Parts: sequence; C-alpha cells; structure tokens
Amino acid sequence: MAQRRNELQLGLLTLIVMALAVVILISISKDVEAGAQPVAIRFPPTPIMPPINEGAIVLVGGQTVGKVTKAELVREPSTDADGQPTFHINVLAKIRDDLVLRENCSAFAEAPALGGAAIIRLDLGSAAKTFDGEFIEGAPPGGFAGALASIQTELDGAREGSLLWQIKMQLDPQTEQSMVARLNQSLADINDITSSLNVQLTQQEKDTLITKIQVVADNIAAMTTNLRNEFDRDQPDVMLTKLHTTLDTLNVGIESVSRLLTHNEDALNRTVANVETTTGNIARETDAERPDSLVAQIRLGINKLNTSLDDFNTITDTTRGIVVLNRQNINRLLVNFKESSDHIKTGVKYVLRHPWRLLNAPDAKEMKEQAIFDAARSFAEAATSVDDAAARLQSLSELHNGNIPIDDPDLQVLRDDLKTTQTKYKQAEAKLWSEIGGG
Repeated sequence: MAQRRNELQLGLLTLIVMALAVVILISISKDVEAGAQPVAIRFPPTPIMPPINEGAIVLVGGQTVGKVTKAELVREPSTDADGQPTFHINVLAKIRDDLVLRENCSAFAEAPALGGAAIIRLDLGSAAKTFDGEFIEGAPPGGFAGALASIQTELDGAREGSLLWQIKMQLDPQTEQSMVARLNQSLADINDITSSLNVQLTQQEKDTLITKIQVVADNIAAMTTNLRNEFDRDQPDVMLTKLHTTLDTLNVGIESVSRLLTHNEDALNRTVANVETTTGNIARETDAERPDSLVAQIRLGINKLNTSLDDFNTITDTTRGIVVLNRQNINRLLVNFKESSDHIKTGVKYVLRHPWRLLNAPDAKEMKEQAIFDAARSFAEAATSVDDAAARLQSLSELHNGNIPIDDPDLQVLRDDLKTTQTKYKQAEAKLWSEIGGG
C-alpha cells in the first residue's frame, strides 16, 4: 500500500514538472514572439555545417534572445567564376526588438558537442553605424563539433587541398614538385657529379681535392671548438664570461640609477616642474597673439624700426633732391664762404700786424702803400681762385674716373669760373703794375 502511494506521488510530481516545463516554454516563446524583429543570416553550405532546424534558439552573449523561424538551402541567381550555380543556407529568425545590430555584426552556427541540431550565436557588433544590409554573412561553424569537423576535413586524404592530402602529395615520389621527388633528384644530381669527378679527375687531383676537403673540415672543427670554448663559463677570458661581466656591470649601473632616481625623486619632480614652468613661460612669451609677449614686443619694435627706416629713406631722398636741385647754389655758397673766410683771415692778420690803424687815419703815403697792398692782395686772390679751379677740376675728374663728359654741367660752370678768374687776374695784374709804376 505504501509503495503504491509513493508511485502515485512520483507520477503526480512528474506531471507537475512537465506542466511547469510546458508553461515555461510557452512563456519564453511568448516573450520572444512579443515585439520580435526579423533577421536574415546567410551561411555557406560547407560539409561541416551542422543541421539548422526551425525553432533553433538564437543566443547573444550566452542568453536566449530569439529562435529560428525558417532555414532552407537556396540557389542563388548568380554563378561562380566557372559558371557553376551557387548555393547558400538562408536562415530567418526573430530576436528581441531592443537589440541593435551594428555594421560589423556576425553569426555562426554551433552544434552540441555530442551532435544534434545547431544553435545560432549572434554577435551584435561594436561599430558606430547600425546594420542596414539584407543578410548577415554567417561565419564557418564554431564550437567543439565545428572544430572537430574541421579537423576531420583536414585529415581527409581523399579531399583535395586538405592537410593530409598535401602531406601525401609531398611524400609521393611520383609527383614532380613533391619534396621526396626533389630530394631524389638532388641525390641523383650528387651521384652524377661524383661519378663525373671520378672519371675526369686523376688520382693526384682526387688526393688534392680530398686533402682540401679535409682541411676545410678541420677548419670547421677548429671553429666549432673555438666557439664552444668561447661559451665555456669556467674560463675567465672567453666571450660568454665577458658577456656575463658586462651584464652584471650593466645591472649594477641600472641599480645605481634606480637608487639615484628613488632618493632624488623630489628633486627630479621639482626639476621637471621647473622645466614645465619654463616651457610654459617660453610658450607664453613666444605667443604672437598675446600683446604683452616677447615676440609681440619684438614684432612691434621691428615695425617701428621699419617705419624709422622708411622715414630715414624719405629724409635722404628729400635731402638728395634738395642737393641735386640746389647744387649750383651750394657750390656758390661754398665759394663765397671760402672767399669770406680768406678776407677775414687777411684782415685779422693785417690788424694784428698794424694795430695802430684802428686809432690813426693813414696819410697819403700810407694810402699809396695801401693801394699797392690791395692790388697785390687782389692779384694773390686771383691766383688762389686759379688754384681752387684746378682743385675742383681734379675732383671732377676723379668723380668721373678721368673721363669728364664734354657736356657735363659742372665742367661748364668750372669753365665760366675760370674765365671770370682770368679776367680778375688780368685786372689785378694791370692794377698792380700801374700802382708800382705810378709809385
């Protein structure tokens, strides 16, 4: 009786669990169907593709977000490069409408480890742009079953292009480009070379060649021995020991630098801060946009200097124009100034020699002597004018490098001055002789 009661309870519990499972499945189905968005995925029909059935779940991040509504093998209207028809597995599914597919979204089918229908794993992607294509291009199958199927495909020796098929091709001596065929060809070539050398070389040449080969082998052996000795850590002068010593010294130096940086961290931080402040000050002073910066002040000074230079050029141009326009007047002014200075100098000398002339009037004799002196002075002044004209002529010749143009205005003025000077000279000479002769 107790056993029947236990069986009844067990059966009742089983029915309750089954009812709860049905309710949960219906609830999940309703949750998926409610507000679901359709997605289309296109997979290549590879031999390792697991079966995708209607109702297969769709996972995002390991969580169920939808299910497959349709899966079929479809022939595409286009053909491949050889003109053969192409096929794809088109999978239609519905997922939650709050999921946003990005431009780089992807999907792959994964079969359970022990076989069975596939599930679809969907990656929403991380691109900024949302997905707006017609199909999501499916990736090759993943998971343990996919990897196992891929390994099985690569180990299929009858499938062209597989890893095992390539290994068999390389080990097949009948294949011309295989590794074994090339090795056999190389050995045959070596046999041909040795046979040819055996026929063409004399015994002495063979002995010489063998001796050279032995010398080369001895050199190789000696070199390898030296290399082995250089890497013997028990010898102090070999390369490996020196390398260890160098590395130890380098480690000591690095440790010293590390201690120095550790003990002077504050000073280094202050130095870096000072450098940063200095670079900031330099950046501010070199900022041409700031009116009080050094570069702005330099630019202002340069502008003022350019303005001053422009003003100076204007002044020099104006001065040159004035000098050019008034050159004759300036020359006359200089001549008059020289004559005035000569008269003043002569008068001062005369007064210093005859100071009583300032108080007493001259008598007739002195007047006669004064007339003679005036005539002599006029004669001397005329001679001085001739000397001045000669000096001016020499300066004009140096100005024109010895080739004075015949129509040069300065030369014409100089000619006129010489004529006037000649007239004055003759007049002074005549007056002097008349005064002397009259006396």
